[in-house]
Amino acid sequence: MDAVSQGRTILDEAYDDLDNDREVDAGMDRLVVGLKGYRQRVSPRVWETFCRTECVSHPVRYLVHQDPLTERAYFKPRGYPGDAILMDLFYGAEGTTRYVDDATPLGQQIYHFTSTAPAARALRRRKEILATMIDRVSGPGRASHIMTLGCGHLREAEMSEAVKERRVHRFLAVDRDPESLRVVREKFGPIGVETAESTVNELIETADQLGRFDLVYAAGPYDHLNRWVATRLTDALFRATRPGGLLLVTNFVHGIRDVGYMEAFMDWQLTYRSAADMFSLTQTLPEKDIQDRRTFSEESGGIVFLAVRRQS
Repeated sequence: MDAVSQGRTILDEAYDDLDNDREVDAGMDRLVVGLKGYRQRVSPRVWETFCRTECVSHPVRYLVHQDPLTERAYFKPRGYPGDAILMDLFYGAEGTTRYVDDATPLGQQIYHFTSTAPAARALRRRKEILATMIDRVSGPGRASHIMTLGCGHLREAEMSEAVKERRVHRFLAVDRDPESLRVVREKFGPIGVETAESTVNELIETADQLGRFDLVYAAGPYDHLNRWVATRLTDALFRATRPGGLLLVTNFVHGIRDVGYMEAFMDWQLTYRSAADMFSLTQTLPEKDIQDRRTFSEESGGIVFLAVRRQS
């Protein structure tokens, strides 16, 4: 059986599973595992062609796109991947109920699968870790300053005791999307969160003008940046970090379980990085200004964190 036929077989079997109303979770699991294995076996060129032709034209696409999460990721209604509502769907956050309620029964079943899959669990754990870091730098008696890039709807702030208790002296939420910033202002403006609209490239040029912060973090942008831009952004964010402050950035790692499904049916093409790749992003930082740098992962190993402490 040639490579194209192998790929079609995966899609055909998934269609039979989902269309015949068999156990949806089992059918989706076979699809996810099958696509990841196929992606590993074929060349990048064959895989890309398969995603752009076979997956687009196969009737299984019309089944999995009944899932509001998969559909939104694929069609990108805000014009870019990974918008705040998509992240909310991964989180199961407030405001997403209407998207799920409007889905077909099959779409709701698939959403239950995709919103509890490894990538979704890693994203939710990332949010929890960020909330913990916010609280850690905002202890009693500390006038902490925090900036986040690619804030989305700033869901980690909902989990932060420091934010709720107004222990963050200044919290600046930066995003490219004015609609996401509107949501942040409505929810967190009354407790002092500021917003600023900026793309990654704009922030690289203007980070010095935003102030100095005890914690600077970027939890989503790096997944979409090439090495050159990611290195420049790391340098800009580190410049915005106060002496003794912490820079924290995250990235999905190579080989996540959902990678084939995400690329084939969500059209979510990420730049994956290892811990070593993350370390390499600090190569232009002045060594004399670095107190410590390390990487760590959330428990599933799907997302890697790079933490760089500026010298006091």
